[in-house]
Formats: sequence, C-alpha cells, structure tokens
Amino acid sequence: MEKKLNKKRVKKNKKPKNVLVITTIYVICFSVIAGVFAYTRINKYEEGVLEVCATQQDAYVQLVLDQINLKSNRDDEQIINDILGTMNSSSNKYWTFSKNQSILFVKDVLETNRYKGVTTATYYESESATKFLNNLQNNRVTHDFIEIDGNSYVASGVTFEYKNQSYKLCLLTGRNAIMDNNSYMQIKIQMETYVVILLFVLIITAMLLAHKLRRMQKSISESDKTVAELNSMVSKMNKKLLEKDLHDTRNNVWDNTAIMPFLDKLVARDIYPVTFMHIACADNKECAKFIARANYILDKNVLRFTYEDNDIVLIFVGMNRKHSKQSLQLLMENSMQIMYAITIKSKADVDKLRVKYEVR
Repeated sequence: MEKKLNKKRVKKNKKPKNVLVITTIYVICFSVIAGVFAYTRINKYEEGVLEVCATQQDAYVQLVLDQINLKSNRDDEQIINDILGTMNSSSNKYWTFSKNQSILFVKDVLETNRYKGVTTATYYESESATKFLNNLQNNRVTHDFIEIDGNSYVASGVTFEYKNQSYKLCLLTGRNAIMDNNSYMQIKIQMETYVVILLFVLIITAMLLAHKLRRMQKSISESDKTVAELNSMVSKMNKKLLEKDLHDTRNNVWDNTAIMPFLDKLVARDIYPVTFMHIACADNKECAKFIARANYILDKNVLRFTYEDNDIVLIFVGMNRKHSKQSLQLLMENSMQIMYAITIKSKADVDKLRVKYEVR
C-alpha cells in the first residue's frame, strides 16, 4: 500500500512546467526551422536563376565568337572596334578580350586604356577568377562564378585560335544585376509571404499549446494541497519506521550477515536514495580506528558493518554517492581505500550487491 502511495506521490509531485517558457522555446525552435527552410529554398532558387542566366550568356559569347571567325583577316583593332566596341557595357556587364597573356580590351575605351600593358593574370587575380581563366577551353564556351575587386560575377569565356595567335574572350555579368531582376523579386516576395504564413501557423499552434498547458497547471494546482498532506504523512511514517529498526547507529556495528537484510528492508519501504560503500583498511588496527572515529563524525543515518577481516561496509540512508563521499573526507586515510560505491535507486541495484555480499 505504501509503495503505491509513494509512486503516486512521485507522479503528482512533478512541478507543472511554466507555460511562457515552453511557448517561447517552441516558438523560437519553430521560427528557426522556418527561417532555415526559407533561406535554403531562396538560395536554391538563386542558384537556379544564376545557372539559367549563365547558360544564356554562354550562348551569347558563342555568337560573338562565331562573328569574329566569319572573317579571317581582321586585326586586333578591327575586332575591338567593329564587334566588341559596338556592344553596350556597364559596371555590371562587360567584355574582356586578351591575346596570349596581354589585355587588349576591357569594358570600353577608357577602361582599356587604364589596363593597357596589364596581363590577364593581374586582372583576374582572385583565386576564383584565376581558376576560371585557367579552365577555359578551346572553342568551347564555359562559365563559372568569380570575384573581381570584391564584386561577384557570372563569367562566361572561351579560348580560340585566330591567325595563329591564342585569344581569350570573356563576358562578365554582375551577380547583383541578375538578382535584382523584377521577375526574381516577385518570386522572392512570394517566398517571404510563404514564411509569414508559416509563422502565423506557428503562433496559432503555440497559443493552442499554451492553452492546453494552462489547463494542466490548473488541474495540478487543485491537487497540491492533497499531495502536500500525503507527502508529509509518508515522510513521518518512513522516519518512524527507520528509527525503530535502525536503533542508535552511532554505537552499533553489525557484522556482514546483516548487510542484505537491512538493504531489503530499506528497499521494501521505498526509502531512496541509499548509498552502499565498501571500504578496505590496511589491518585490524586501521579498521578499529575508522569505526571509533565514525561514531563522532557520521550521523545516525549511516549504518556500519564489518566485512571479512579488515574491511568496513557503510550504508548511507537518504544520501547519494557524492554527498556520502564528502562525509568521509575526515575519516579516510592513505591506508584506506574505497573499493566499491553505488547509489541504490531500485531493487535491481540491491540484487547486484546480493551476489557478493549476501552470506549463504
């Protein structure tokens, strides 16, 4: 009967969780998940947009290359003036044209004069740009995403042979220019709207959860008085039974045959925690010294037993292993050693000790 009451007490004694804390944690977690989801979706869409634009840009570069190859007798100035110079250029979209390792054309005439005598390696100096330039293929347009002077570009380029000379033709479009496109912005707004809807669902769900938890707290609050009375009654009963059976433990030392019967009684009465500790002493003299000093240092909730020739077993009632070891600090000496220590929380723990410590 007492065991059932104790189980009921443990179940009812759990403090109701704070509704505000739970709701806040729930909202934060869900918001993080929604934010990460939206972020990954938008990034995925951006990657798709950039890849489509890069493919279209490749086709444009191929078209210009075909136009250059239409005539086999142009010189560098004619290619620049008749073809590249006629195309619209800006800071966000422009052409570069180089022969061997020298820059021939960048964006427009003014920019070309600025880079006159500069090598392609100097202009494409970032790691991503250098990699892009080194990976260009002969007569086959390829693209990559690079950085130049801290700006991100979608770069398409190709190498080709013209009049027995090696040329590189590249078209660079700013990443921001592509991303600021109106169509993309519309999709982005739609995605953000989707996130808002998710957060709205989150708020509704959190409110329902908070309402349910408030009802649970109200139910628990109504039974607090009964639980407190029951806890007080069981505590007094356990204390009286313990004092009746254990007598004055300060002056009593039992032999090893009494170890398991005491543990069985404690478990039967559901008294936890209980810490079992086996201490080895160097000889009988050290053992007697330990017991004599324990009479003054350890309180009545510590049962003392002799074990084999020189060892001692202590059972700490109502104390866990950490606190039990702390109470032994004034008793332990270099010649003494804790051989085994365990905090008993169930009958299964007692059964483990029975194998070694029960006298048959």
